[in-house]
Parts: sequence; C-alpha cells; structure tokens
Amino acid sequence: MARLVGTIALAIALSTGLGAAQLTPADAGAFMGTWTLSLESPQGAFEQTMVLKDEGGKAVAEISSQMAPDVQKVTDVTKKGGDLVLKFAGNFQGNPYDAEITMAPDGTDKCKVTFDVNGGQFTMSGTGVKK
Repeated sequence: MARLVGTIALAIALSTGLGAAQLTPADAGAFMGTWTLSLESPQGAFEQTMVLKDEGGKAVAEISSQMAPDVQKVTDVTKKGGDLVLKFAGNFQGNPYDAEITMAPDGTDKCKVTFDVNGGQFTMSGTGVKK
C-alpha cells in the first residue's frame, strides 16, 4: 500500500495539466503567489511547491516537489465558491487517471488542501501556507 501511495503521488506530480485556464489573476486574488502544500499520506508528509501566476491574462499553476523537481504546468485552474481548484489528467504506466487539488481558504495566507485522485479512489488532505 505504501508503495502504491508513493507511485500515485509521483504520477500526479509528473502529470500533464490539461484544459483551458478560465480563471483570471484578478479572480484568483489572494491565491496568486507561491504556496507550500503539505499533504498527509500513509507514508508520511508529502510536500509540494505551487506557484500561481499570470500567464497571458489567465491564472496558471506550476507545481514541483522533491520527488519531481521538474516544474509541472497546470492550466485547468478554476474557482468553486471561494476555493481554488486545480485539475490534472495523465497516464502513469498505461493507467489513465484524473486528479484534483482543492485549496480552501483558512485564514490569512493559509488554506486547507484536498488532493483527490480518480473521483475519490485515493485522497490526501493537508494544509497550504503562502510564502
């Protein structure tokens, strides 16, 4: 199980962002900037850096981690109510998957984070702190 969790986390970190960004930087508001996302898994903490920036008038995320230091661009960035939602789609070792990161504000420069794979088949929860 622990190996599966690590494999899924790596696959997500390496996934290709798909879809058109619909959120403007103005609409993203306080989410714009650099965040540290700390997620809990059965293997322990899994940390990623997420940068939300303006690219051609659209909010675009770039995610990296120690496990996958190459920057992953995420173009499907939206808001649901006050929450920021990042969506990924990819294929890992012949297995397609969908993933979604939801960041819910939790005070100034902090958020609660949910990292969902394949509509709830695997979920990690944690926190985000703006740098």
